[in-house]
Amino acid sequence: MNKELFTLYIESVALDDLNKGLQLAQGKGAKSLMLLICSQNEYNEKALTLLLTGCSLPVFGGMYPMITHQTALYKQGALIIGFKEVYQTSLFSDLDQVSDEDELEEQINRVLEKNENLNHQDDFLMFYDGLMTNIEDFIDCLFDCLDHTISIAGGGAGYLDFVQRPSVITNNGIYSNSVLLVSLPSKITTSIAHGWQILEGPFLASEVHEQTVLSLNYQAAFDVYAQAIEINSHYKFDSGNFHDITKHFPLGIEDINNNLIVRDPVLAINGHLQCVGKIAINSMVYLLHGSEDNLINAAEEAAIEVFSNINVSQQASMMFDCVSRVLYMEDRYNQELQVISKHNKSSELFGVLSIGEIANGQSGALSLLNRSIVISTW
Repeated sequence: MNKELFTLYIESVALDDLNKGLQLAQGKGAKSLMLLICSQNEYNEKALTLLLTGCSLPVFGGMYPMITHQTALYKQGALIIGFKEVYQTSLFSDLDQVSDEDELEEQINRVLEKNENLNHQDDFLMFYDGLMTNIEDFIDCLFDCLDHTISIAGGGAGYLDFVQRPSVITNNGIYSNSVLLVSLPSKITTSIAHGWQILEGPFLASEVHEQTVLSLNYQAAFDVYAQAIEINSHYKFDSGNFHDITKHFPLGIEDINNNLIVRDPVLAINGHLQCVGKIAINSMVYLLHGSEDNLINAAEEAAIEVFSNINVSQQASMMFDCVSRVLYMEDRYNQELQVISKHNKSSELFGVLSIGEIANGQSGALSLLNRSIVISTW
């Protein structure tokens, strides 16, 4: 039998119905519960915290713009997944209060010392606040602290309006600016893909601050970005169509293996481009484009890769798929779910539409991805 005992979808957005679902789940023999909630439900935070603190089993997960189960996409409701084994969790909280790398390392080591089991684990799921600004510093430091042996699949929780609210789910309530690391009972296998291709570039990232690109080729970043799009397409920017256009044209940077890492521009302020994820100063930046077919084909290739050699009787399967992909593909997004499910040999495939994705790249290092899909089995 598979590692998950059951997957229960709660269609209602009423917190009482979620409570009934959790009570039902606790009576089915599970030892751990994953809880994936559509952030559109907008539960009362205090009431949800009381519900979570009253749960008798380890519970972990997040609040996401959308969730998936098999070939279904849900914009409201919640998924409860029950597992046969105890999944131990470790919370790294208040990361917005950490000002430098040394403090971050100290905080990570404190949690590692408190949770000694982490030092003997290599395989994890990660649920984190998708709008925290130092997630890349965190994963780099975590990778170093755990001796470069860890494998992780994860995705950023949050709301589609990009307003930061608590979204990481634990037995103690919900958190913002936090990372929840979930230790897995067996080896995790992941595959990543995106399907975007270079349209123009490279451009020099000549001035950068954290996740905001101030200038490209020593000119205002948005001006360069907008001009490149308008030259290469029929789109023209005006005061109200930024997101309608940018969903077609992400940015890309190359990693050490010459693979494209996608960056999602989410805001233009004073000629600057704010992205979900950092772009290093003096790096070469490409304007990307894609098609629904290319994105769907890339997702299918990732599914074939990750599901081709799994033991059917021992796997659970989860995907972290960027919410920007469904916003881009719209009605055709269900085809992506269908081609992934076609190659899945386990009985259940559950997932989230995330704000940023985390996975090990070809070199083994952890990377923050945008507009990508991470498919995992364990």
